[in-house]
This record gives sequence, structure tokens and C-alpha cells, in this order.
Amino acid sequence: MRTDLVNRPQDGSAGRSALLVASAVNAVAAIYHIIGGTPEVMYPVYSANLPPSSAGVLDILWYQMAALIVGSAVATLVAAFRSDWRWPVAWIIGGHFLVVSGICLFFTFVWFGNPWGLIQWAIFGPVGLIIFWAAARPAERAGAPTL
Repeated sequence: MRTDLVNRPQDGSAGRSALLVASAVNAVAAIYHIIGGTPEVMYPVYSANLPPSSAGVLDILWYQMAALIVGSAVATLVAAFRSDWRWPVAWIIGGHFLVVSGICLFFTFVWFGNPWGLIQWAIFGPVGLIIFWAAARPAERAGAPTL
């Protein structure tokens, strides 16, 4: 990657605004995931008399997802103001969100036969696309980083 453009201020407002939207959506999703989702999803897991190893793995995955969403809110917030973060955040966070969206969409059809049984894909997919769109917006003196 080019190092002469590192830490340059971002002058394009479209990319910044899109990343701020992505950050806000991630922050709200993280709050809902913990406050609303835990009782809805994890409390039944805790009361299902699953083997401790199964319940423990589900617990880890639940809070790992919460950490991913919180970390994504922070990363997109930083990328809104640091254009050198945009493409790495797009590939790592945006790419991961698009994969998660595909997984959610697949399993909502497997379990419910329609796209509305598990709507997480409708959050992860658009946010992933917004992050890539924002990274592609021109920055001061350059667009995407060159190799």
C-alpha cells in the first residue's frame, strides 16, 4: 500500500456520512443484541437443559457476535475520519458482514422457508454494502489505496 497518503484527512462528505450511518446502525444493533436479544435467544438456551459444553459454546458465540458488532461500530466511526482505514475496514468488517448476511439468509430459508424468519441478514447485508460504498468514495488526492 502507498504510505505517503497515510492518515490524511478525509474531505469527501459522502464516505464520511455513510460510515457514520454504518457506525450508528452497528451501535443500535449492539444495544438491541444485548438488551433485547439476550432474553429472547439466550434465556431459552439457558433453560433448555443443554449439556454445559453446548450451552457454553452458544454463550461464547452470542457474546462474540456482540463484540463484533461493537468493534464494527468503533472501526466504522474511526474510518469515517481516517480515510486510510476505509479499505481495510471495508474488506475486514464489510466483507465479514456480507458473509454473515449470506449465512443468515441461507438458514432463514432452511428453518422458516422464507426470508423473514431471521432478519439479521437485512441488517448485516446493507451495512456491509454501505461500508464498501463508503470506502470507494474519493478521498483527498486519491481514491482506493494502490498496491
